[in-house]
Amino acid sequence: MTHLESSKQKYPRGFTIIGTGRVGSALAQQLYQKGYIIRSLFNRTRTNCEKIAGLTETRSTGIFPKSGDELGDLVFLSLPDDQIVDYVQQVKEKLPDPGRSAWVHTSGGTPTGILQPLADSGAAVASFHPVQTFNGKNHETAFERTYVTLNGNEGLCNDLKQIVRELGGRPLVVDNHQKMAIHLAAVFVCNYYAPLFAASRQILRDNGVEVRSSDLFEPIVRQSVEGLLYNSPADVLTGPVVRGDAGTIKQHLGVLKKSPQWERIYRELGMVTLQLAREKVDRDGSGDDILKDLLRTD
Repeated sequence: MTHLESSKQKYPRGFTIIGTGRVGSALAQQLYQKGYIIRSLFNRTRTNCEKIAGLTETRSTGIFPKSGDELGDLVFLSLPDDQIVDYVQQVKEKLPDPGRSAWVHTSGGTPTGILQPLADSGAAVASFHPVQTFNGKNHETAFERTYVTLNGNEGLCNDLKQIVRELGGRPLVVDNHQKMAIHLAAVFVCNYYAPLFAASRQILRDNGVEVRSSDLFEPIVRQSVEGLLYNSPADVLTGPVVRGDAGTIKQHLGVLKKSPQWERIYRELGMVTLQLAREKVDRDGSGDDILKDLLRTD
């Protein structure tokens, strides 16, 4: 008996996805592709819900389940963080026996304990957070080699480990603190590229450079990211801070006088870069005190 067959037998009523946004839609389609039954889909707007239902042969759709009979053995709550508490409360009030299903939320920043009202009803609860960005186009590959953090009921997490592997991902069981630390780290790695690109675009525009920053910097960004994936951050550092080039830094700060917001960020990131550069054993750090004075924000 294969793992997939045993999982399908353990969840004969299949799965329910509540929230068919990017994560929920990708999850539904990938589970369906792996042979799981998608018993029902629910979303506050019907259009996308019905679209995903058509792709996954899901017969039961709606805004909210009318009874527990509409739910699969395992329910994924793929909702914005600030909607989970209210939804769980509605489930407790409107569904007589939520403990018939296991309940899992997909939020990275929300503790599993938010599902405690359902656990009090006898349900196994856990969190299932893919450390991945879902863009609406990568549903076929989003889980491949992606770590998925799992936290909650031990037996349910063991089942989720198997499901993650079948999706092509890598399960990682974590405690509450580790779960939040991973989410925070992901914010630094993923979300903060956007404001840095915004800074580069604004600097080019303010100084009359008529070329898109995405076009100008695509090669260097790809090279930098590839380097970071296979080397330590200190090993891939380049630029005036690493070289101790105080003259160039002075010129940069002169240009940034037009953009005080970005000047402060430049100084703060420069100071962090200087600390990181000190890990390079072959670097001449004789001019670091000058750099620290230049990059000071006080």
